[in-house]
Amino acid sequence: MKKKIVIVIFCVLFFASMPNILGASIDKSMLIKTNISKGISLLNTKSNINTNDFQEVIDQQQISDCGYGCPFFNNYWLAQGFTPTLQTLTRVELELFKVGNPSIDIIVSIRDSLTGGDLASIIVDGNIVPPYGQWVDFDFSDIVVVPDTLYYIIIRTSGGSFIDYYCVLFEINNPYNGGDTWGSLNSGGSWSPVNIQGYPEPDGCFKTYCLDEIPNVPDISGPSTGKINTEQTYTVSTTDPENHDVYYFIDWGDETNSGWVGPHSSGLDISLSHSWDEKGTYTIKTKSKDTYGAESDWAIYEVTMPKHFNLGYTFKFLNFLLNNYTNILSFFKC
Repeated sequence: MKKKIVIVIFCVLFFASMPNILGASIDKSMLIKTNISKGISLLNTKSNINTNDFQEVIDQQQISDCGYGCPFFNNYWLAQGFTPTLQTLTRVELELFKVGNPSIDIIVSIRDSLTGGDLASIIVDGNIVPPYGQWVDFDFSDIVVVPDTLYYIIIRTSGGSFIDYYCVLFEINNPYNGGDTWGSLNSGGSWSPVNIQGYPEPDGCFKTYCLDEIPNVPDISGPSTGKINTEQTYTVSTTDPENHDVYYFIDWGDETNSGWVGPHSSGLDISLSHSWDEKGTYTIKTKSKDTYGAESDWAIYEVTMPKHFNLGYTFKFLNFLLNNYTNILSFFKC
C-alpha cells in the first residue's frame, strides 16, 4: 500500500509541472528509483557480425546511473541526443525498468531533429521490461548517418497510466558530452531539456552500435630461425581502411603472448622482440584491432629454434685430434 501511495504522489507532482514542459526545476520526489538488483539482458541481443569486412561495434555509450529513472508513457516522450563517429547505425540499447504493470509496446526511433521524421524505428513488447534496471535491445533496420552530427534516440509508448509506466535510468553531471536528455509532454510536439532539481544535467543510459570496417591482416617479418634463449626482433604493421589507430596482439607459439600493444597509427611499423626457451618450430600468430574493437584475421609466421651445439667443445675435440694425430697413427702402425 505504501508503494502505491508513493507512485500517486509522483504522478501528481509530474503532471503539476506540465505547463512548464520540464523547463522548470522538478522536485526530486518525482524521480523513481530502480530496485538495487540488476539482471542480465532479457533479450538475445544480436551478436557482433562480420559481414564482408565489417564488424558491429559500440560507437557511443553512457552506461553509468545514479539509481533513478526518467519516466515515459502516453503523451510524455523522452529523447537522448548522441553524436555518432561511424556512418552505419545498426541498433541501440537502453537501460530500462518499469513501475506498476504496463503492458504496452515501446517504440524507439532515430531522428536527426527532435521534431523531424523517424529515420528508423522499431516496436518492442514492453512485457519484457523488468522492475529493475535491465539493458533492452532495439534492433532496427540499418541506416546511414553523418559522423560528428547530432542525432536523437526517441523513446515513447502509445499508452500507460499514472501508475503503470516505464523509466530510463540516467546519470547526472553531464557524463555524456555528445548530447542531452530531452522531454516532451505533448507527444513530441515540443521539447525542452530535462531539468530535475538536485539532479543536474542528466544523461540517459544508452549504447549505440555501428558497423566498423576491420583492419587489414597484419604483415609480419623477421628471422625465421634463431638460437634458444636469444631474443629475435620482428616487425608488424597493418593499415586500417578508415585510418583508425590500431593495436597488435602476438601469440608467440610457446604459450606466451604480447597482450594488446598500442594504439599505434595505421600503417606504422612496430618492432617487438621475443626469445624461446626450447628448440623446435613455433607458429607466430598476430592480429590487429582498431580503437572501436573491430579485429582482423590472424597472420601466420613460422620460426625454428634448431638444436644449439656447443662449438667450444667441438673445436677442443678437433684440436685434440690434430695434436695427437701422429701418436694415433703410430698406435695403429704394424
